[in-house]
Amino acid sequence: MDLFTWKKDLDLGVSAMDREHRELVAAMNAIHALHAEGAPKAKVDAAFVRLMTLTKQHFADEEKHMVAIAFPGLKVHARIHADMLGKVAAHYQRFQKGDGYLPPEFFDFLVLWLGAHIQGIDRKYAEHRAPAKI
Repeated sequence: MDLFTWKKDLDLGVSAMDREHRELVAAMNAIHALHAEGAPKAKVDAAFVRLMTLTKQHFADEEKHMVAIAFPGLKVHARIHADMLGKVAAHYQRFQKGDGYLPPEFFDFLVLWLGAHIQGIDRKYAEHRAPAKI
């Protein structure tokens, strides 16, 4: 069973960001599936690293998009991204130090992070339009 199911109401109407959000969902689901099947720690680790890599790239892409559309909330959004990266890194460090077990709190964090971030935070830049050029 998937951890997170993509729903149409998560689409922002920004095709590149929607595609990357779906990739993040797939990466989260991959970690969840590997963990649920009792995969070796190294396999879960590789999936975790992939999620972190995709996340960093996605946040950078989002911030470039916000610059391109002159989104006034860029600074706040970038701070939220930095905070999220720190939280993901902290979860990863605990995972690396441990025996490969990922607690339910980690998966709750992933679902809350992506769902709330897209529907709340990202929706703001999606609804913003770049100023008209004169």
